[in-house]
Amino acid sequence: MRTITTRSGFMARISPAVRFAATVLLVSAASFSVMLKSHSTLLPQAHADTAFSELTLADAWLETLPQLAEPVSWSHAYGLLAKDQQHFQQERRYLIEELNTLIISTQVAGNISYRQALVAWQEALRGLEHQPLRSPERLDLPKLGANLREAPLLSRVVNWGACEIPTWVEVWGLQGVTRIAWQPGMTLDTLIHDLTPRDFTSIDYVHLITPQGEVIHRGIAAWNHEETPLAPGSRIAIELPNRQGLRGALPFPGVTHELDIINQRLPGVLAAQLPGDQCSQWQVQ
Repeated sequence: MRTITTRSGFMARISPAVRFAATVLLVSAASFSVMLKSHSTLLPQAHADTAFSELTLADAWLETLPQLAEPVSWSHAYGLLAKDQQHFQQERRYLIEELNTLIISTQVAGNISYRQALVAWQEALRGLEHQPLRSPERLDLPKLGANLREAPLLSRVVNWGACEIPTWVEVWGLQGVTRIAWQPGMTLDTLIHDLTPRDFTSIDYVHLITPQGEVIHRGIAAWNHEETPLAPGSRIAIELPNRQGLRGALPFPGVTHELDIINQRLPGVLAAQLPGDQCSQWQVQ
């Protein structure tokens, strides 16, 4: 991980009207490990005590933009709120433990394909231990500028940043964890075709995680098929069968609880990952 530290003056109090006007102007002008460039923004001492409590993430973005040589890809911008910093690490570790039960169950049942997939998921989750996180919601300047009253206070923000648009789509499926080269016009259908279609024959649903951190439940079976375009940096996690297939192969009483936990919580953990590999990040110093 490369770290580049820059210091600059930070805007003090800004009236809502002036702040919104600046937002519009700057947004229009700027229109598997992460290589993170980390920057610090220094508050002038004169305003450190009086202004900081009133500053928001929108203010921080406005201060950040003039420092940049390249426009921000707002579709791949993010922020991390303090309330989420530990939560999603704990969720990830919890999933690793819950996967142990499912792995043992599939091994006892002789369900080799599911066992191999779950082992790969577990290893991939372990590999996220030291990776940077984001809050799974839109915290980019266009979103915040549309309703400044909803912009989080900067005192509640750990960092904010943006990634270069990646060239991949990541799939958590029966094949394990795979990144497929993104192509213009790519959809869930073309993605499944590029992988091994038989790995999806018993799967009715997937969770699509967009680069903005939104989780969308989509049908992929013949009876519930939904046309779904994919943006670069998207992640897809299959929903493990909970009425047949895997559940029928699990011999232990109560093991369906662990299955439901994986289906419900894995998408949220993936939504907390950065939407790219080459990212720049800022924080207040």
